[in-house]
Amino acid sequence: MIKTYLFDLDDTLIDTKIYAKLYPQILFMIKSKKGLVGIELDAKAASFGLKKNKFGRWDTGDLCKELGLLEEYYAELERLIEIEPVLHDTVERTFSKLKKKGMKIGIVSNSMHITIQAYLTKYKLTKSVDFVFSSDDAGCRKDNVIFWKKLIEKQKLKPEECLMIGDDELEDIQSPQKCRFKTFLIKEPQDLERIPL
Repeated sequence: MIKTYLFDLDDTLIDTKIYAKLYPQILFMIKSKKGLVGIELDAKAASFGLKKNKFGRWDTGDLCKELGLLEEYYAELERLIEIEPVLHDTVERTFSKLKKKGMKIGIVSNSMHITIQAYLTKYKLTKSVDFVFSSDDAGCRKDNVIFWKKLIEKQKLKPEECLMIGDDELEDIQSPQKCRFKTFLIKEPQDLERIPL
């Protein structure tokens, strides 16, 4: 029986188009603060061990963290969060149904804690969410089994009583299954309304 529902953040709860809009602003900020552009920026990012995502973009949060520009990054992100609606319209209904049934809700993400908290605060979801576990806590990303082992340990979870919900086949389905988590792949936001309750 499922007692805990674990949700990925990006492309599961949040529309990542916000990062596409943020990207040129952050690159401009990096250029003005650090003088890094194009090939030089790519080389610097690679030297930090960063990789471009499926859209051919650097994770600007990770990049700014490595460059010592996190404060500036979050000023830009929070400004954009205020004006850009990014929460999928199925999220509040889904969370409400789960809470009425007495279920626990966790956010399990590669995003930094401060990013997750910015969204939870903006959309008043903090009271619905019982815990947040991110790559900050695990010291690795969700594609690594260590992430899931540390999640189990920190939150004292029984994986067979948890359902991991996300959009990434490797990070949200295959990796958690190695630790006996039940999983549910979503391809579009409406799929959230089909999760087993």
